[in-house]
Amino acid sequence: MLNKGIKLKKYDIVVFGATGFTGELICDYLLSHEESKKLNIAVAARDKEKLEKVASRFSPNDPDMLVVDSFDKESIDSMTSLAKLIITVVGPYSLYGEYLVESCTKNSTHYVDLTGEPNFVHTIRKKYSEAATSSKSIIVNSCGLESIIPDVGTLYTVSKMKSDKKDITYYLKSRGTISGGTWASFINALYSNKPIIGGGSKSGSSKKIKKIFYNKDFKSWSVIFPVIDKQIVYRSSKTDSIYGNNFSFNEYMMIKTFFQVIALILSILSITFISKLGLFKKWLLSLRPSGSGPSIEQRKRNWFKGVFVGIGNNEKVVTQLSGGDPGYGETAKFISEIALCIINDYDNLKSKAGIMTPVECTGDLMINRLKNAGIKFEQF
Repeated sequence: MLNKGIKLKKYDIVVFGATGFTGELICDYLLSHEESKKLNIAVAARDKEKLEKVASRFSPNDPDMLVVDSFDKESIDSMTSLAKLIITVVGPYSLYGEYLVESCTKNSTHYVDLTGEPNFVHTIRKKYSEAATSSKSIIVNSCGLESIIPDVGTLYTVSKMKSDKKDITYYLKSRGTISGGTWASFINALYSNKPIIGGGSKSGSSKKIKKIFYNKDFKSWSVIFPVIDKQIVYRSSKTDSIYGNNFSFNEYMMIKTFFQVIALILSILSITFISKLGLFKKWLLSLRPSGSGPSIEQRKRNWFKGVFVGIGNNEKVVTQLSGGDPGYGETAKFISEIALCIINDYDNLKSKAGIMTPVECTGDLMINRLKNAGIKFEQF
């Protein structure tokens, strides 16, 4: 059933940032989705001419167009007043996203984004949680590869475990390239003073965490992954008894050779240092201009595998989630599916108001949705 918690509005979903690289992929996925046939979907961006090009690709059922600028509060308010849910891919979110969240809470509008920026997530949780709950707005951050796969994959894994102790380690192996928007968000996250990794285990365990080690099971090096996923998964774990009272989570990238490990570390250290220098930060941002991204041929060659190893009391559960191009093709799928879930499965959502993680909001609904959308779930 459609969402009854929000008053009748003209549009079910508005894709904001529809003219960007990821925005166009979301439009392709969402507007061709079977469930979208019964929905009224609009596209929004600041450039009318580019919007017209995007909309014309879906002729004769061209979506409505909304000309909206992130720095024009009146246009933002107009958009949120017309929509039940906003999918926003206008980043970096720390620069362009806060007022949109505020406007959604004022107009009882749902919101999903692709942010991986810890400072942004921290800020809006602190400032708008109460307003979102009061207005019955659903605000869900990090609905791309960060953090749908670790969040949903962890839920899937702990549901297979019997013991109260659940120590989950997530290993990501992938092939992919990044767009200008993702690059800009990464640089701004590094520029932030907020730590990328947050949260802590339910048990308060002070177990020493390995940062780099050779994993004999996978025959590859594992390097701790300093992104927002850990914070997201821990938040999800605190709202559901299925995680148990002795839950912990860590995340690693799988890298084939030690030489590649060293190259990665040196690259991140160099970029981190340079990004904090204002002049060089602008230079780094210029290396991948906003709106750019990998070609169709490149995306077809890209893939991901997320392996989850769950260790409990006398038990070990290993699961894997896998799919295609992680940064773009599948990310467009992830955020579109959670938007459709909020609109079309509203009555069955786990939580229906506030600022939350993907799993806090949807529970196990996203497991079935991702399976139906071609993401492979396996248990070994």
